[in-house]
Amino acid sequence: MSWRTPSRRRRFHFLFSLSLPTHTRKMLPIARAAAAAGAGAARAAAAAMAGTRGAHTSASAVALLEKHFSPAVPRAPRGNNIVVDHAKGCWITAVDGKKYLDLQTGIGVANTGHAHPRVVAAVQAQVAKGIHLQQNCVISQPVLELLDRLSKVAPPGLSRFFFNCTGTEAVESAVKLARHETGRQNVITFKGGFHGRSLTTLAMTSSKTAYGVGYGPLPSGIFQTQFPMCVHCNCARPSGTDCCCNAALESLNTLFKETTAPSDTAAIVLEPVLGEGGYVAPPPGFFKALRALCDKHGIMLVADEVQTGVGRTGTMWAVEHEGVTPDIMVFAKAIASGLPLSGIATRGDMMKKSPPGSMGGTFGANAVSAAAAVATLDAVVEEKMPANAAARGAQLSAALRGLQTRFPDHILDVRGRGCMVGLEFKHAPGSGFAGDVTANCMPEGLLLFTAVSVIGGRG
Repeated sequence: MSWRTPSRRRRFHFLFSLSLPTHTRKMLPIARAAAAAGAGAARAAAAAMAGTRGAHTSASAVALLEKHFSPAVPRAPRGNNIVVDHAKGCWITAVDGKKYLDLQTGIGVANTGHAHPRVVAAVQAQVAKGIHLQQNCVISQPVLELLDRLSKVAPPGLSRFFFNCTGTEAVESAVKLARHETGRQNVITFKGGFHGRSLTTLAMTSSKTAYGVGYGPLPSGIFQTQFPMCVHCNCARPSGTDCCCNAALESLNTLFKETTAPSDTAAIVLEPVLGEGGYVAPPPGFFKALRALCDKHGIMLVADEVQTGVGRTGTMWAVEHEGVTPDIMVFAKAIASGLPLSGIATRGDMMKKSPPGSMGGTFGANAVSAAAAVATLDAVVEEKMPANAAARGAQLSAALRGLQTRFPDHILDVRGRGCMVGLEFKHAPGSGFAGDVTANCMPEGLLLFTAVSVIGGRG
C-alpha cells in the first residue's frame, strides 16, 4: 500500500481496525503476491462456472441491490462490490476467481474460519433431523448439548443461560433482566460503545451518530460515561500501559453524584474491549474497580462479549484477561460461526424471579443454530484456537509496531488483544484516510474495515 503525506486538513486521528480468524497460522500477506498467484486461470475457470450457474457479476449484483435492497445497509470497505462464490478458512473467493484474505471475518463472527468442517457437518446433520423445534413446544437435543458446553466454558459462576437470535436482542435481554432483578431503572454505558440498533440499544450506543440520526426520541434511563483510553487521556500514555490516572473512574463517580444515583442504577454495561469505538482494551485494574463499585452499590455488571467472545482476544472470553466475573455476560456473533444465535449467561440464582413468558422468542434456541454452536465450541476448545489467536495477535501487533516505527508521522497507536487489533492513524475523523487505506488494500486481496476513534471521550 502507499503511505503518502496527507494534506493539512487531514492531520488528526482516525482508527483503522483489523480482525483475524483465530485459526490463521500465517502472517498477513499485505503485498500483491497474496492474491496474484494463479489469479488469471482461477478467474477464467470461475467465470465459466458462473456462466453455467447464472451467478451475478459485480455489475448485475450492484444493479439488483440498488433496485431492491435497503440503502441503509452499507458495504465496507468503500467500493466493495465483491460477489462471493465461496469462502473457506481465512479466504473468500469471488465469482471472478479472485481470492481475498478476510480480516473482516464478518465483523468478528468467523472465529473458526469460514465453513469449518465440524460446523458444516453439524449443521447438515441437524437440518436433516429438524430445523425449527420451537423452545416452548419441545426440547431439542442440540440445545441440551449447548447448555452442557456453555456450562463448561462460561466464566466461573455463570451457569444459567437464555438464548436469542441477535446481539441486539441479547443486550436487550440483559438490560431487561438487570432491571427486573434490581428493581431499578437506570443503565450506565461507556462512550464509544456499540450495543445494537434497536431503540434501547441505540440509546446505549455512542460509537457514531449515524445509527440514530432522525430516529429519536430514544428511551430514557440510559447514561454514558468515559471509557479509559490511555492514548487520548490527559496523561497520554501508550495503550496497554500498566498505570492508569483513573480519569474514567472519576467520571463514573461524578455521574453517580450528578446524574444517576447508585440506588437508581440497575446495571453498568460495557464491552471488555471497546469495539467500534476503537479496539481499546482498558488498563489493568479498571474492570476490578468496576466490579468493586458494583458490589458496593448492588449494581449488575454486564459484559457485552458480542464482539470479543469465543476466543477472539486470546481467551475464551475477554473478561478472563481481567480476572473478573460479571453478573451477566452477553454473547453472539462467533458463538455459532455465523448462524443466528445469541444469548446471556448469568449467575445460577438469577432469572428465578422472572415469571414464565416474560422472556422468550419464536426463533430463540433454534436447533440448527444450537448444533452449529456446539460444533463451534468443540472446535475452539479442542483445536486451542484462543491460544492461537493470542500468538497470531502478538505476531500481527509486532508487525504493525514495526510499521509505526517506519511511519511515525502517520501511525499514532497499535492496540487490542489477541486477534482484535486496531491501528490508529494521525488523521482527522471523517477525512477518509482510513477508508482510503482499506479501499486500496481490497484490490491487493486484503479485506479490512474501519472503526471510529474516540478522542478525549468524543465519538
